[in-house]
Amino acid sequence: MVEPTFCSGLADLASRYRGFIVDQWGVLHDGETPYPDALECLRALRAAGKRVVLLSNSGQRAAINRQRLATLGIRPDLYDALVTSGEATWRALAERGDPFLAGLGRRCLLWARGGDRSLVEGQGLEVVADLGRADFLLLGGVEDDARLEQFSDALEQAAARDLPMICANPDVVAVQPRGGFGIAPGAVARQYEELGGRVVYVGKPHRPVYQLCLETLAPLSPGEVLVIGDSVAHDIAGGAGMGLATALIMGGIHAPLLDLEHGLSANAAALDRLEAEYGAKPDWVLPRFRWR
Repeated sequence: MVEPTFCSGLADLASRYRGFIVDQWGVLHDGETPYPDALECLRALRAAGKRVVLLSNSGQRAAINRQRLATLGIRPDLYDALVTSGEATWRALAERGDPFLAGLGRRCLLWARGGDRSLVEGQGLEVVADLGRADFLLLGGVEDDARLEQFSDALEQAAARDLPMICANPDVVAVQPRGGFGIAPGAVARQYEELGGRVVYVGKPHRPVYQLCLETLAPLSPGEVLVIGDSVAHDIAGGAGMGLATALIMGGIHAPLLDLEHGLSANAAALDRLEAEYGAKPDWVLPRFRWR
């Protein structure tokens, strides 16, 4: 595999691509505040005539995310479209085209951030609090202070009943607004799999959510599109799996390993470790999402 190229900012490589699929959390913002230079970089991409799709593994639907981004100053005029794994999950549950989804039943135990029920709106589903009445588990999100232990009893009971789970956010780790990291829904889903539970993941790095992005960017070809994200397991592996070029932002979840504070170039040894763990390596590496 060709070694990735280190770039100071997107201005160094923007001329190579016409479309950009940009991760949100860990790239554009920390959940509460946009990162330095992020808004300027989006404006520069738009000024250069580039197509921009924001892609998030958020288990919430796109409209909710659009409103939330606006409160952070990331206005709709800074991008062409917004795709979330929550929106993709809602569509999948509505269509039930997959055999796994077709056999789920109508009663679900819902886990979501802040009591959000957007995943079940208009679905004709009954949200139940009693695990004994549930036909399946719908994992949309977890709170910032969530711990794996608080899910253990419910997951063990669900596994004993062989309840299927839909995980609307495959992320395992979340960057916290005030620094540090917390668990994300994917960590709960993995724990369920370890107990023998059956899980279907919707979102990065799985193909359907990228197909939605490419449909939005049509008629651009895959060779004209760059995926930008901070997670090798999700953004880089997912983009590469679709045959798309990828760029890794050093300042996200891998920041401690990549030593962004002291490094002035791509940390080759750290990238090799990430490649060995996740089977993917980016084409480009940037300190953060910035233009120059």
